[in-house]
Parts: sequence; structure tokens; C-alpha cells
Amino acid sequence: MENVPAAEAALTSAADRTLFVPRGRRRRAEQWVRSGVSHLILILLSLFALLPLLEALSTALKPKSEIMAGLSIIPQRPTLGHFEFVLGQTDFPTWLRNSLQIAVGTTLCALVIGSLGGYAMSRWRFRGRGLYGNTLLMVQMFPGVMLGIPLFLLLDDYGLIDTLWALLVTYLTFALAFSVWMLKGYFDGIPREIEEAALIDGANRLQVLWQIVLRLAAPGLVTVAVFTFLLAWNEFFFAYIFLVSRDKMTLTLGLFTFVGQYTTEWGYIMAAGILTCLPALVFFFLLQRALTRGLIAGAMKG
Repeated sequence: MENVPAAEAALTSAADRTLFVPRGRRRRAEQWVRSGVSHLILILLSLFALLPLLEALSTALKPKSEIMAGLSIIPQRPTLGHFEFVLGQTDFPTWLRNSLQIAVGTTLCALVIGSLGGYAMSRWRFRGRGLYGNTLLMVQMFPGVMLGIPLFLLLDDYGLIDTLWALLVTYLTFALAFSVWMLKGYFDGIPREIEEAALIDGANRLQVLWQIVLRLAAPGLVTVAVFTFLLAWNEFFFAYIFLVSRDKMTLTLGLFTFVGQYTTEWGYIMAAGILTCLPALVFFFLLQRALTRGLIAGAMKG
């Protein structure tokens, strides 16, 4: 009788072991199912996002007679004629040069001014600091369509209409709010002791900012650069309002010239659109890792 509790304990332990294995397998099976469903959903969403790009590439490679003949995404007789026409018989190189000048110029100005403004807001307490920061945020509250006419009248007074400077100033206006606040968040996370040590060693404030602070805030700079570049590269509304001359057109405005009153040259539009996307895609993929780190770090600091 003394061995009965021991026997029952052994049976209970054996039963627990036999039940534990199926429970573990069941848990792994549930994890596999969840993983499979989540991956399937992500694949479907990716295909949904890529379908317009695939359709644009397909249309750009189709001859004109085939574009309206069917909805097949695979060209029956692929041709590069649309690309040859866009590159050789239009002002596409001029549009590309103008877009690059505006996008690169806006990005550089946003990095320089945003770094100085963000550093000042992060390190000093001055009169009007809150008003300055809130004013930057207020710019983001108004839609661009609402500001189109006031900006046109203001720029016309300075003789900037139909110049690339008009777009650079306008894009910089919208990019600065994001730039200043993003970089301020990074500067807040950098210990002040590092700067104080550099100041004791004889460096001035600009040297500290350039050689130490900006290097530590590199992911934030990349995030600002990508955001500003894409903002200036893809914008259409203000370019349509401010630019008149054909030699001042940007890529997005140049694409609009293929839309006629009675006909639309879909092949040329898609070919020009594919060529327009390439520089932005290359710029984005080159900085993708740094951009991801910057957004994650910025969210954690926020």
C-alpha cells in the first residue's frame, strides 16, 4: 500500500509527458498556420501594390495598336519605340535636369536649414521657441491647394514665377517642418556631455555640430533627405501653377503634355513615367537601410 502514491505519481507524470508532446506540436502547427496566413496576406498586398507598376511597364512596351486591343499584361510584340520617342523626340532630358536641380537643391537646403533649426530648438531655450515650432507645424495643417493662390501672388511680387526658384522655395516651405522636428528629436537623444567635452577641447559650436552631432544623427539626416527628395520629385500641383515655359518644366509636368484634348498617348506617358520613377527608386534603395533605422529610431525617440 505504501507504493500506491508512488505508482500514482509515476502514472500522472507519464500521462503529463504524453499530453505535453501533442500540445507542443499543436502550438507549432498553430504558429505555422498564423505565419502562412500572414505571409499570404502580405504577398497579396504586395501584388496589389505592384500591379499598377506592372501594367505601366506592360503598356510602355506594347505597340500603339496593341494598347487598346486587349487587357493582357504580357505584350505580344514588345517594342522600345515609346522609350526611344520620349528620350529622342521630346524635352525629357531638360525635364529631368530641372527635376534633379529642384529635388537636389531642396534636399540640401532642407538638410542645412533643418539641422541648424533643429539644433537650436534642441539645445537652447529662447524667447519665441514654442511659437517658432508651432508655426512650422501649422504649415503642415493647410493643404497645398489652399496655399496655391497666396503663394502665386507672393512669388509674383518677387518676379519668381516661371522660374525654378519658385518651386524650390515652395517645396522647402513644406519640407522644413518635417526636417526641423525630425532632427530635433535626434539631437535630443545625443548626450550633451559629448558636446561639452569637444567645447572644452577647443572646438566651436559649428565644429561640434558638423563633426560630432550630425554624424551621430546620420539616420535622421537620411530620413529627411529621402522625404524631401521624394516630395520635390513627385510634386505636380505647384509646378503646374508656377511654370509656363516648356524649358522650365519638371518631369511630372512634362508627363501632362502627353494628355491631349481628344487623345491620350498612353504608351508615351507610361514610358516617361517608368523613366521618371527610376532615379527615385535608385535613390530610395541606396538609402533604404539607413531610412528604416532612422524611422524606427525617430519613433522610439518620439
